[in-house]
Amino acid sequence: MTTLRRGARGSEVQELQRLLVKWGYQPGLIDGIFGAKTEKAVLQFQRDHGLKADGIVGPITWRALQSQPQPGYQLYTIQAGDTFYKLSIRFKISLASLVAANPGVDPNRLNIGQQIRIPVPSPEPGLTRAVSGWIPYWVQAQALQSLQKHAELFRSISPFWYHLSASGDVLNFTGAEDSSVLSFAKAHGINVIPLISNEFSSQLVSTVLNDPVIRQRHVMAIVNKVRQMNYAGIDINYENLFVRDREVFVIFVQELKTALSALNKQLVVSVHAKTGPTGFWSGADAHDYVKIGQNADTVRVMGYDYHWQGGPPGSISPADWVDAVLAYAVSAIPRNKIELGIATYGYDWPQGLQAKGVTYSEAVSIANQHNVPIITNAQLGPHYTYSVNGLNHEVWFVDALSFSTILNLVNKYDIRGICMWYLSAEDPKIYDAIEAKF
Repeated sequence: MTTLRRGARGSEVQELQRLLVKWGYQPGLIDGIFGAKTEKAVLQFQRDHGLKADGIVGPITWRALQSQPQPGYQLYTIQAGDTFYKLSIRFKISLASLVAANPGVDPNRLNIGQQIRIPVPSPEPGLTRAVSGWIPYWVQAQALQSLQKHAELFRSISPFWYHLSASGDVLNFTGAEDSSVLSFAKAHGINVIPLISNEFSSQLVSTVLNDPVIRQRHVMAIVNKVRQMNYAGIDINYENLFVRDREVFVIFVQELKTALSALNKQLVVSVHAKTGPTGFWSGADAHDYVKIGQNADTVRVMGYDYHWQGGPPGSISPADWVDAVLAYAVSAIPRNKIELGIATYGYDWPQGLQAKGVTYSEAVSIANQHNVPIITNAQLGPHYTYSVNGLNHEVWFVDALSFSTILNLVNKYDIRGICMWYLSAEDPKIYDAIEAKF
């Protein structure tokens, strides 16, 4: 970890603030800004743990912070109006534990400036893996509701907010930079790492990447956007690339990583799933896992759409395929950089036609409406068939059971974590599965 001191900013400061809170100290808002409150909390932590009290978070202080907190105490200086009863409410501890921690102190005779000990409760166990979620702009309000209900589980979110132009500019989708999303994430210490899309256009990306002037313009446009909005980083989601652009895409990733590193910002690259170096189609072949993994901070492997809208019906994320995808991914990319993109949605295929996307709740509702049984399958996902006006439909989707099976694979390969595509489509019970598995 980077040595931090007052004035530092970024995701590592947020991690520092989270650790201080876990130990029972009060660094202020988890906002990634190393200000006076954070410095005061660091100094108190250092004093309480016999470290050099300089307010600088170097290797020794980082190690102490990252160790497992033991039940203990923090010192508190009595202020005007303090009583043991008020302090027990403020620090969320029992009055009895506060009295027991301070033998010889008369609760009825507290003096301003007097130091007492505040018991530090054992922290709640946290998640062992990173949980992230993509937020599409077209269901942003619903996705935010999902985030609000389970904020404590999320380390980052990636709103689908930007797309590139042929001139290298970064353009906004409708709803981009929504203040309600940004303010909620900031208040809850959740990193915002927006997504930039090429809208699946091979030629658009090729035009930008193969002209060094336009490519550099694009790099600087991304960096300026990240700086301007104070994002934790950016998620590059350039899909369906030409195979011939495999190497120049890596050059772009390298250039962007260098520029973002100067700002202490993260580079996330989302890649198509494949079970070997080339994959079975051009988009997957064009993503060089090894070289992208060497340069990006996080690589999100999109482990879904095994059966897609334009193809025949079937499982969206069959477990045996995801297993093979992760087996290859960990052979090419450091495990601590890999996040598996997990589906939360479903498809409804009319016979012989392109599928329509459905959410979990829509899929269940359709089955109930037509009074057809849902076939559950932990390995393939739930599915069923129904008929409307003589046209047969086949529906495949994701529930908590099939989602949980994929989480088992995440644990099996010991990767960094997951990113859900997409928030608001999910079975609400997946959050219980995340807590149970992670």
